[in-house]
Amino acid sequence: MEILIWPVVVVMLMVAGLHVAWGVGVTWPGRDARDLAQKVVGGSEGDPMPSPLACYAVAGALLVAAAALVLTLFPHGFQPPLRLLGFVTAGVFLLRGALGYVLPRLADTGQDFYRLNRVLYSPLCLALGGMTLLALLG
Repeated sequence: MEILIWPVVVVMLMVAGLHVAWGVGVTWPGRDARDLAQKVVGGSEGDPMPSPLACYAVAGALLVAAAALVLTLFPHGFQPPLRLLGFVTAGVFLLRGALGYVLPRLADTGQDFYRLNRVLYSPLCLALGGMTLLALLG
């Protein structure tokens, strides 16, 4: 099941790169910063994107988690803490994915975030969490 770690790591690196890009001001996949915020954060109309520091913090957390998952593949003295970090990573992804369906939705506002959350963000988090868990247990 260790083969499952590689797609998870690749996706985590891609998402980390996207957060870095947002931190430096890239607005893709939005037309501008406000449109981007409505697609990836939600909230009230006109709410800004999180700060660059917040974007970099998410990117950093993803990079640390990805590195820990890769390192679990190699035998060395730090296996227990790395596996624990891997299980925490799986738990965070599974929780984020589940909360995307449980927390109140403002679908009637027409915001892109709530639609994208149901069809892309939450399923992706559930898949990443499940694959990480299977890889660590396998």
